[in-house]
Amino acid sequence: MNILKALLLFVLSLMSAAALSANIQVQAVSQHLHILSGKDYGTNIGLVETPSGLVLIDPMPGKAHLAELEKVIKEIHHKPITHILNTHAHDDHSGGNAFFTSQGVQLMAGESSIQGVFHRVVKSHTTTDNIYYHKPSNAIFVGDVFDTSWHPTFYAGGVAGFKNAIDTVLRLGDEQSLVVPGHGVATDKASLRRFRKNTLEWVDTIRLLSIQGLSVEQIMTNKKVIDLAERFNLSGKSPFLPQKAYQRFIERTIQVIEREHGSV
Repeated sequence: MNILKALLLFVLSLMSAAALSANIQVQAVSQHLHILSGKDYGTNIGLVETPSGLVLIDPMPGKAHLAELEKVIKEIHHKPITHILNTHAHDDHSGGNAFFTSQGVQLMAGESSIQGVFHRVVKSHTTTDNIYYHKPSNAIFVGDVFDTSWHPTFYAGGVAGFKNAIDTVLRLGDEQSLVVPGHGVATDKASLRRFRKNTLEWVDTIRLLSIQGLSVEQIMTNKKVIDLAERFNLSGKSPFLPQKAYQRFIERTIQVIEREHGSV
């Protein structure tokens, strides 16, 4: 499955998504894979058909839309969900688990035994980030290790953990693999590499300005910092980051730098 074909399927899926649900967006990626998302969080939910059963990855469209998500899935596959996988434990990814497990769906923890799904564990966004590669669709679900709708959040693993996480994703699949972020549009490895480069340049810039003695407020108004933050604005939102979120991004980056290298 190449990216062009995936995008064509995405366009075709949009034509039928409205008929399935008012609150759940549906993207048909391949015969075996759909990506769904709900209005509340925009979390990318994987719906994967495997020989082991029908698998949900991060089934959280918002608590008000869980029954609607279940209905959409039944309309797509006409078969029961058998397994749940989570990329990490945050509620906007795992908050729908109880709804489905109460119906007998099995929550898979740790190493996955699902046929066709390969599992890797990294530490970046959280202390336990699960990466899932679905080989038949050549798609990699990376959770919030990578987000095409927001700035990077590598605070648990720091810079070293971030590098390892991205490198782990890049080693999976091939150059045509579809990379599915925790939120935002699915993309390719070239976009992931740009994300890696921009994130590391962001850290280096914040480190240098901190060494020079600039305050957080002064860093916020630095033109290079503003331009670097805007590189993560892939959807062209205006404004991309609320001021509080922008300030927090800088503050938490400084915390990571101080933790890894001592006081800057």
